[in-house]
This record gives sequence, structure tokens and C-alpha cells, in this order.
Amino acid sequence: MKFRIEYISNGLPSVMLIARQMNDGKFALPVAPKLGGIPIRRTLDQPRSLKPDGTPDLSVWVFTLASVRDAGSFEVGQITELGS
Repeated sequence: MKFRIEYISNGLPSVMLIARQMNDGKFALPVAPKLGGIPIRRTLDQPRSLKPDGTPDLSVWVFTLASVRDAGSFEVGQITELGS
């Protein structure tokens, strides 16, 4: 499943990536999830993002990096893939 990074929250104690799902369909986090080969925590969240018509935008997700040291591995606009 591919995602486009839309925002990077580079605050301590964790770094969160807000990313838009690029493919249709459902997905699940593997046991040892990685985003672009970088380990992420095995948790998902969805921000309260709205489409222009006011309906919820369910294609936006929040991923939390396993290590804050990996924050430099991502940039806004980057397309990355979820895997293990």
C-alpha cells in the first residue's frame, strides 16, 4: 500500500507522519511494520481531516516512527510504501 507524506510532526517524544493513502482498499499493519523501510509503531490513527464538501477524509492516516532519529528519512510530498 502506498502513501504520500503530507505533514511531519517533528516533536518529542515521538515523530508522527500524516500521510494520504494512494491506493483504494483496506490494509492492515504487519507484525513489524515499516514505512519506506523505516520501522514504525504498530498503531494507527486518523486525524479529523475533511474533504472540501465537509465529509470525513478517510484516506488520511497518522503513522508514528519507532525512533525519532529516523525523522530525516521522510519529506513532505514523498511517496512511500507500507510493508514489513
